[in-house]
Amino acid sequence: MPEAAHHFITHRIPCSADFLACCAQHIVDACRSRLPDLSPLLIVLPSPALAPGLRQALVLAAGRAVLLPRIATLAQLAADANAGGQPDSQRQLALYRQLRERGWFIDSALWEICTELIALFDELNERALGLPEDEAELLDRLERAYAARGSQLLRFEAEVVHRLWRAEASGPPGRHAAMALALGRLAADGEAPLFMVGEGELRPVEAAFCEAWAARQPVTVFQPRRDEAAMPLLRALNYIWPSAAAEPQPLVVRADMARADMPQSPLAGRLRLVAAASLEEEAEAVAAAVRRWLGDGRKRIALVAADRVAARRARALLERDGILVQDETGWKLSTTRAAALVDAWLEVVAADAYHRDLLDLLKSPFVFGNLSEGVRQAGLLQLENGLARHNLSSGLGRYEAVLAREADCSEAVILLKHVAAARRCMPQGSAPAADWLTRLEQALDNLGALPGLENDEAGKTLLELLRARRDELFAVPARLTFGEWREWLNRELEGAAFVDRGIESPLVMTHLAATRLRCFDAAVLMGADRDNLKPALSGAIFGNRAVRSELGLSLPEETAARLRDDLAGLIACCGEVVATWQIMRGDEANLLCPELDILSVLHGCAWGDDLVRRPVAAVAGMHSGRGTAMPRPAAPQRLPLRLSASAYASLMACPYQFFARRMLGLGEVEEVREALEKRDYGERVHRILQRFHATYAQLSGQADETLAGTLERISREVFASEIEANFLEHAWLMRWLACVPGYIAWQKAREAGGWRYAGGELVRERALPLAGGGELLLQGRLDRLDRRADGSEAVLDYKTQAAQGLKQRLAEPAEDVQLACYVLLQGEQVSEAAYVALDGEKPVELLLPDVQGMARAQGERLTTLVTALQAGAALPAHGVDAVCAWCEMRGLCRRDYHADQVDQTDAMQP
Repeated sequence: MPEAAHHFITHRIPCSADFLACCAQHIVDACRSRLPDLSPLLIVLPSPALAPGLRQALVLAAGRAVLLPRIATLAQLAADANAGGQPDSQRQLALYRQLRERGWFIDSALWEICTELIALFDELNERALGLPEDEAELLDRLERAYAARGSQLLRFEAEVVHRLWRAEASGPPGRHAAMALALGRLAADGEAPLFMVGEGELRPVEAAFCEAWAARQPVTVFQPRRDEAAMPLLRALNYIWPSAAAEPQPLVVRADMARADMPQSPLAGRLRLVAAASLEEEAEAVAAAVRRWLGDGRKRIALVAADRVAARRARALLERDGILVQDETGWKLSTTRAAALVDAWLEVVAADAYHRDLLDLLKSPFVFGNLSEGVRQAGLLQLENGLARHNLSSGLGRYEAVLAREADCSEAVILLKHVAAARRCMPQGSAPAADWLTRLEQALDNLGALPGLENDEAGKTLLELLRARRDELFAVPARLTFGEWREWLNRELEGAAFVDRGIESPLVMTHLAATRLRCFDAAVLMGADRDNLKPALSGAIFGNRAVRSELGLSLPEETAARLRDDLAGLIACCGEVVATWQIMRGDEANLLCPELDILSVLHGCAWGDDLVRRPVAAVAGMHSGRGTAMPRPAAPQRLPLRLSASAYASLMACPYQFFARRMLGLGEVEEVREALEKRDYGERVHRILQRFHATYAQLSGQADETLAGTLERISREVFASEIEANFLEHAWLMRWLACVPGYIAWQKAREAGGWRYAGGELVRERALPLAGGGELLLQGRLDRLDRRADGSEAVLDYKTQAAQGLKQRLAEPAEDVQLACYVLLQGEQVSEAAYVALDGEKPVELLLPDVQGMARAQGERLTTLVTALQAGAALPAHGVDAVCAWCEMRGLCRRDYHADQVDQTDAMQP
């Protein structure tokens, strides 16, 4: 230590709940002559979160009211001194430009490499290390570390890092260097004692600041140490996680030593390791622990989120019970609705307004704040329906041109014009990053989104970030393509956090590092498994341990020791700690993190208890687990008296499905189809055959080659537009063309049996009298009608599916209502009804038995059911698995959560 060594004192204090109180007592004792005025003092803390506790401890230590000293972190001191420094965004753009120009790496990896390099350079600066002045010396040190000579890969790594390091070092000082300079100037003017609270050994910037201050004024440093503590709890933790300086001992030996030192475990009743079977069980265990603590009167509770997914679920359960959580860590800005708006807009720009992206954008609550809600909602509905109606999947100009021709789409056109104006704001080609950000804000303004963003906390954070980066990069000329700039922006949003400051609660959600030296009545550590709770990993550049040791960078054992110290500090500073984790991830076992696993094993060896528990059951009655009751609505006033054959089939398949679809009108909205589906294929086959038979009402006497050529020509014309949009639709056409020869042979065989094609796509209606008066109108569309010379008729229904499935349907003809309804609609002259399976080389007919008897039976059953519904009969959700598997109402009836099963006698039968 230099000549001012007598001014520099270090106190090593046990890391316990009394740590800040001990620091405060030392400060008051050292400055008692100054009481009650401690305002000239400067106290430096590692985290602003410690300031309230220290202020309170100072008042208690003084035993009287005092004028409090200035309390700040080094970062706050540097900011107050206008440290400045080159922003990271400028450093990143400069590195990116150099990497792109040199062509060392593929373009898709450049931003990630920039991030790795900046992290490396920051660590070199923070540790005051630097790199050798000569590239050859750096290469020599790398070769020594890797024990490899003459390696081209090492030479390349040394060249990349050294050249970029020298380029950065020759520019304006970065934030670490600027911070060190500002703190040096501040120390040179020090006029009162300095007290610094550390989290461990001082970092180089902290040590340099203290030494500079000590040249003028006394400096006292407080360091938390657990290896020198006499408390039983800390002694136990030292046996579990010995310091690097301690003599290595096997775990069993340490367990024996711990038991001999402390016959009773100081961790018993203070720490529990809760093994949950699932995410939901883990969240329930967390919520149950918090409710119990609050019920016990505990005031300060920490939710330490190692697993953010479990933390979000636990928070949702607590807030459902009215227990608010103050989140210190916040959320990634990229996960907010405001960031989703930006992402949707950039997707619209990138993919020429792909319809899903466009609808996502227009459904954002932020857009079109300058339009009335009526115009906005009407325009959105018109646009969604119009795109589906015309099957438009992309092309902003195409959307506007098509919908402008429709009188009932005027509001949709207004929205499209706003989107087009916003699109014109975005640069064409490459532009500097600041220009991209300026144009993005202009585009958001054209979308009417700025007022909404300004009035939203997350939106305000987003705009502040965009404007701050724009100002920082204003003088950076490097041009970026849209793809490069978008990847950069995505990384900025991913790295930024949104913290909701509007909630104040004694229940605090934070991360493990933020709990250092803080006291809580209780804490729960969520996600204590090996994947979520592990030491920070080194970067890919200079990630080898030997290399990092050679260059003086942080080593894996240092981060592992930091994790153990953080866990020990959390246990020591909290009245009770619960650590939770999920024992399974999918089908694989999910192990407890190694540090806590060591604790569990040693505790079990020493005191016969591994501290692992299963979750305590939730409070009785809070969640019964019985699920919801099966819905059985009755709505006679909404019963339609005009039904199609498909509506009748829906009623028989599941009464609740009929209720939701036909009585409430909740059928699925038509969507843009980007590729043909099975039903689209069937519709086109129907259209092809209708055109073919309109050309050839009778095939007899025509050459098969002529008929096949005509049918193939019609088929290609029908499929042409789909194939032009998507060449892969060729597969559907080929599938149908394989059926053409067999179809022609089958049709000629029917004609040989006396049947003649009499029409297709025929609309039929029939009024059925109801027992209570009035009538029901049954309607349907017949795929095809054949007729014989004697006047008898056949109803045929084309099906582009395998014959086996149709056979199973007709095995219970009372349950398959379609053909019988068609017979009922056509009349008593129908003597034959069949499904025609068009799924192989040859059509297969599947006949309905007793066609007129089945038609009468279905008519009687339908009128009986409608009469019962008019009288208030219930419509239970009792569909079978085959029906429910594809039903869009499954989420509405919540079949998977029904508490009971419907008795067949309760099912609606005549």
